[in-house]
Amino acid sequence: MNQEDGKLDKVAITGIGMISSAGIGTEPVLGAMTSGTHFFNRQAEKKRSLHPKFPWPEASLEQPDVPWPAGAAWADIKKYANQAAHQAVAVSRMAMEVSGAAASDQAALRCGAVVASGSRTDELSPLIGKLGAMAQTDPRPLAKLLYDEVPDYSYLRGIPCQSGQFICLAAGFLGSNVAVYGEAGASGLGSLAFALRLVQSGELDRVIVTAVGIPLPPPMLVAFDRHDPLGLEARPGRGPFDVNRGGTLLGHAAVAVVIERDDIAKERGAPRLANLLACEAVNATGRNIALDMATRMVLEQSARQPDFWWAHGAGSIAMDLTECEAVHPLVKAPATSSKGTIGNTFESAGLVDLALAVEALKSKQVPPIGLLETPDPALGDVDFVMKKARQLRATSNAALITALDPRVASAGAAIIADIGE
Repeated sequence: MNQEDGKLDKVAITGIGMISSAGIGTEPVLGAMTSGTHFFNRQAEKKRSLHPKFPWPEASLEQPDVPWPAGAAWADIKKYANQAAHQAVAVSRMAMEVSGAAASDQAALRCGAVVASGSRTDELSPLIGKLGAMAQTDPRPLAKLLYDEVPDYSYLRGIPCQSGQFICLAAGFLGSNVAVYGEAGASGLGSLAFALRLVQSGELDRVIVTAVGIPLPPPMLVAFDRHDPLGLEARPGRGPFDVNRGGTLLGHAAVAVVIERDDIAKERGAPRLANLLACEAVNATGRNIALDMATRMVLEQSARQPDFWWAHGAGSIAMDLTECEAVHPLVKAPATSSKGTIGNTFESAGLVDLALAVEALKSKQVPPIGLLETPDPALGDVDFVMKKARQLRATSNAALITALDPRVASAGAAIIADIGE
């Protein structure tokens, strides 16, 4: 917060790291989208599905060839790092290679981490339901409640997690370590919204936001399929927004995004990849209400219409309709989605799309939606990017990213802009 005029400081994106079924970084995904390649049905490449007895195709994330940090301390940590933690550390190190290390311990105290964590995968899973219920009626302030009820709670704010500890160690950050759990995450955009508040409030100068979409356990896959059918085929005509789409396509990815006060990024000569103008996550009585509110909020805060829309576009019959009904009346811009190429990566989906949108904005080219052949007329006259990439005008400078949670009525939206904006 600028103390003199009360205005919020500009926030820059200064680092991105990503691993997906397409490979390491954003370029393999964008290239695959442009060429019409997808990463489902890996049996053709003699790579088995992680759940070979189930009928749902998935874009599997192979364990990347990224070295684990060296040293005795890291060798000990590796014993306790599960697959999600390993991938979180990998993408965090990639993002920090771009963003740059903190110059001193004093600077590192002003840097922290926010982790998008599925409540099914973290060490605090058994406590989430209890904490949620207690928070409704317990007279203690939330910070006191968490301090009393969460084991080994010793962080500045929020609920810490083990992956966050590893990420802070890898990044060299000494500030807050916060985890955003379950429905509050909005596919990663909830974590980004919280990180943005930490920076704009003046609590931190730089935050690394990390999310890992790991394979869903079989009971959860079955539960998801009963609630909103998962896609049985990944082929042209079965992708997001298609009239013949059959359900959400599964994917896995890990991503880290570093955001920072723009003035500090300038001072230390950090690469400023884009400005994060606004980010909101909303939990409401209905998914359409949540997404409508989140989109209206970021449009108002950024005071601009985006030049393209990176939609969630999971391929779900219900969610694709909800997304178009909520967003299209507010935004008239070309729309794309990555889910027909790398699948829905759940906890990390919104952050993955934001990372891809940063690169698309930079290149002024929006890649087409994978597996989309015939747009569903029920979705309205949305300008879907199909078959080939769409070249943007040289003056195009802003993008909207939207995300939905498949389990609950939670949604997120963000707007990014060229760094000159």
